[in-house]
Amino acid sequence: MKKLVFTIFASLMFLVTQAQPTYLKITTNDKSLDQIMYPPGTNFELKTKEGYIIFKNSESPGIVEIKEKHTLYVYPSWKNDPDIFVINEGKVEKVLTKTYSWSHENDEPTSYNGVTAEKELTDSKVNEGKKNLKFTLSNGIVFKYVDGEYEATLNGNKLKTRGKYLIYTGLGVLKLSFNPNNGVVWWIFEKQ
Repeated sequence: MKKLVFTIFASLMFLVTQAQPTYLKITTNDKSLDQIMYPPGTNFELKTKEGYIIFKNSESPGIVEIKEKHTLYVYPSWKNDPDIFVINEGKVEKVLTKTYSWSHENDEPTSYNGVTAEKELTDSKVNEGKKNLKFTLSNGIVFKYVDGEYEATLNGNKLKTRGKYLIYTGLGVLKLSFNPNNGVVWWIFEKQ
């Protein structure tokens, strides 16, 4: 009996230690360009039109297909108020993040999907206590955030940026999250 209990305990511990975070992915229709993503650990609640919570944050992957009105409340760590999405069609997913990059206190280069990134944080001269960011990828993409304004370029040419912050290029999509309050950067690069 002790052997069985130990085996179950060891198996559970293995699963817990191998668990990987999930990130939130919102698709508002069938087009992949209509996606919004939030980094691992972002709290959220998906409610039916009657107000019942049917999906919320956890480390387990999952998906809810939406074919009628639902309201999604997302609570990013860098904001006091939630982001609210009314979704009539699409899906809300908790996607397993096999390789993700939290770039918090250190300025060491990080890598994802064969692309290396370096971040340079500076203190804002306009907004006390806030950070500015220059984020440079080895494939030529440069993202700059200065005092609430941002832009992305590839070899000097301005790139289309959607939301905060999906950056589209012919090479792929850079999905970046930046918190100017503490300088935390989360990113993935999906090749085309």
